[in-house]
Amino acid sequence: MSGSDIRMLAISPPCLTAVNRAIYRFLASDHGFTMHLVVPQRTMVGSGWKLCESTEDEPIQTTQLEMAGPHPRLHRMVGLERLMESWRPTHIVVDNDPAAMLVRQVVGYAKRAGAPRPKVWVMTAENQMPDAMRDLVAGVRQLKPNLIGGPVMTWWLRNSVKSGVDHVLTISSDGTRVMEALGFAGRVTQIPLGFDRQLFHPYQPEAIAATRARIGLTSPTIAYFGRLTYEKGLHILLEALASIKDLRWQFLIDRFAVYETPYTASVKKQIETLGLAERVVFFDATHSEMPEYMNAADFVVLPSVSTPKWKEQYGRVIPEAMACGKVVLGSRTGAIPEIIGDAGYTFPEKDSPALGELLRRLLTQDPSSLEPMQDAAVRRSHSDYSLDRQAAIMVELAQGARRTV
Repeated sequence: MSGSDIRMLAISPPCLTAVNRAIYRFLASDHGFTMHLVVPQRTMVGSGWKLCESTEDEPIQTTQLEMAGPHPRLHRMVGLERLMESWRPTHIVVDNDPAAMLVRQVVGYAKRAGAPRPKVWVMTAENQMPDAMRDLVAGVRQLKPNLIGGPVMTWWLRNSVKSGVDHVLTISSDGTRVMEALGFAGRVTQIPLGFDRQLFHPYQPEAIAATRARIGLTSPTIAYFGRLTYEKGLHILLEALASIKDLRWQFLIDRFAVYETPYTASVKKQIETLGLAERVVFFDATHSEMPEYMNAADFVVLPSVSTPKWKEQYGRVIPEAMACGKVVLGSRTGAIPEIIGDAGYTFPEKDSPALGELLRRLLTQDPSSLEPMQDAAVRRSHSDYSLDRQAAIMVELAQGARRTV
């Protein structure tokens, strides 16, 4: 099957955010797929609704549908069956964990579709084995029916779609192992969350100097890019920075004005308490502007911490920063060490003294000694984590030319 023969329907709640649509645009523009993207009109984030970013200028056919259901695992898309029946895809990609009503909705259609039945792929970020017994015991102890019913519902959803899912796409080795153990062995392939090499690449020194001058960077710069949540571990990085105040450096970070949560409030207070405020340079940027700020930094840190129910699933800023030729540092949790490989540095999670010592060593060595690491980071990211790599794997799968795990 050639690219022009493939009619791929991608159903993606994450594509409510425009940057996540890049892979589907790439499959259409560079590989000839006929693409139709389905995104939710809105989704609940915290206590408020997040509306879908505009799809009017999308170069591929895009439909917004209303989501219905009391919980993310139970969400369905209103009108999805009619769309699938009228569009008749050869492949359907659901950007969701297999244990979801949205996947069940697609599998139900595929089983009724008749020959040739569309292939159903599921793309998941899950990287931890579910512990149904732990959750059930917790629910009983706390007398919370939702905690009791949740594990049962998840088990039922996963098993009800297992025979109808043709392939599971994972984004980490941990995720692959989990999906195999849950009964999808022989149908699992790992892919990156590709970045656009036209955006993320090393800038010329003159461009970097101009950005640094514009935003007031005059010292070696340590940067954090990413969401402001406890699990991302920014508090660990701030503690590490406080231990190296005797050195010359500045800290570059997103202003996080739209992330006002108790955690962001505690981060702001921590910056003041640790006496770091004069070292901090805030910025605001869209995703397409982010490479400018990544190039302006010297070191990029992702200090994620694991919890009983979460560990870093990918860490998208790491390959993006590597592609810009930055020295990256990440905690040893989840997918971070796997992505960095030997093209950066890792440190024990939650260990701010270890991170502080690593930063001290890097800040006090000859900058030219870091150039081989920076070159390795660019090569690794561009070869293993770009949109080109992600699309190549998906094309091989669609054409039946790639072996599964």
